[in-house]
Amino acid sequence: MKNKKKQIKIAIPTNDRITVAKRTGRCKEFLIVDINGEDVILDYVENNHTHEDEEEHEGEHSHTEIVEILEGIDLLLVINIGKNLKKDVERGKIKYQKTTETNIEKIISKYSS
Repeated sequence: MKNKKKQIKIAIPTNDRITVAKRTGRCKEFLIVDINGEDVILDYVENNHTHEDEEEHEGEHSHTEIVEILEGIDLLLVINIGKNLKKDVERGKIKYQKTTETNIEKIISKYSS
């Protein structure tokens, strides 16, 4: 019986391309890890969402830009996720999971093996 090839597309928020960003909505970019069997493709996508007007808008604000970046992924890995981003991600039917691992290389290794 043949082994089924692993296939998953993961998004990881990062500021330095080495570690997971602590604040998902404010990360510099998202690493999109596309694992298809033995192939692992990495793609960095700039986070164009801003919080410039946050002082004026203490309440709810939209994360539409982030949800668009995450469209088509299987899993968003986060250390933290703010309440507004959480609502938007859930509305977009994007699965997310909290992680305590901060090293991106270790995360990729875990999911690709």
